[in-house]
Amino acid sequence: MTLQKMLRSLQKWIRPPRSLHITKAGWKFLGLTTVIGLAAVNTGNNLLYLVFGSMLSFITASGVLSELMLRKIRLERKFPKHIFAQQAAPVSVEIANRKKYIPSFFLLIEDFTQEHRVEQRRFLLKIPAHSAETITYPVTFERRGLHRPGKIRISTRFPFGFFLKSVSFVEVDEDVLVYPRLEQLQAAELRRQAVFLGDFGASKKGRGTEVHSIREYAPGDESTRIHWKSTAKFAQLMTREFEEEQKKKIVVILDISFSAKKRPVSFYQDVERAISLAASYAAYFINRDFQLQLITPEQRTPFDSGQRHLLRLLKILALLQPTNGDSHHMLAQAIQQIARADVMKILISVNTSEYASHGGFTKVVTVNSRKIT
Repeated sequence: MTLQKMLRSLQKWIRPPRSLHITKAGWKFLGLTTVIGLAAVNTGNNLLYLVFGSMLSFITASGVLSELMLRKIRLERKFPKHIFAQQAAPVSVEIANRKKYIPSFFLLIEDFTQEHRVEQRRFLLKIPAHSAETITYPVTFERRGLHRPGKIRISTRFPFGFFLKSVSFVEVDEDVLVYPRLEQLQAAELRRQAVFLGDFGASKKGRGTEVHSIREYAPGDESTRIHWKSTAKFAQLMTREFEEEQKKKIVVILDISFSAKKRPVSFYQDVERAISLAASYAAYFINRDFQLQLITPEQRTPFDSGQRHLLRLLKILALLQPTNGDSHHMLAQAIQQIARADVMKILISVNTSEYASHGGFTKVVTVNSRKIT
């Protein structure tokens, strides 16, 4: 067990099991009870003693019943597998009442996922004994990366509203990975780039699906390739030859390093925008069956396609941090290696990049920094 986990366990152990706050109505009732009690002592009136005792019993019953509502309450919170920054993600919470006979009433559930502020509130009127209720609500993470979910607080004012008694549930063992925000790209421009890349065959014979040419049938040719219309036209067997399929490939180069000693005020904001654009391009092209390679100042992935590859790229971008000028050499070397490759190349940079003039890029996106400090 690490020191951090030990400290969390100790904090959980010494934390009071319940927190109690007196409501506005509770303060008024306590004040009135005090006045009635003083009047009963000063006057010796039995009726005042009876009223004073009844009011004390209400206070006692309020504390006991509110405690009973929160006893043996358990919850489980589930986040979706894939969460994107600045996009609402549905979160489900199951609240279980494990008491055998007594239901729980008037429960308020508050989610503090977003850094000690209440993200969502939900109210449950009743959870029957030995049963569970599930609530769903949206949670929005403003930043990409790893997030530790905040606590969930369950509170009740049952039965009279004099006290607000609550219990907090803290999950400490699981971080939530948030992918970069996906931006809306210009579809018309992307379609032109896809055509430029080659949504076409390789114009050479192979085992693809597009017909390359028709020739005379030769012994050993597959019978399924016979072209019957040409056979009837020329009165001899003719067979089809197919084009070799060409995989559509694209490289996304992400430059989020800054070599100058003075860094722009908006540098980190520009970095987030650049990462968001890289994730958006990756999602767009992979969803259209492209093989995509991602090059960053610290990492170079192989060409691959499919949803699993997209999720790997999104995870890399979610955890990526800006670099200093030392990474320029590695990035320049990677760009030189792909400069002559017959693939589509997109450069996304937070600087006016020196690679743009000699990299043979299909598209260059510069996220400009405006002010230098």
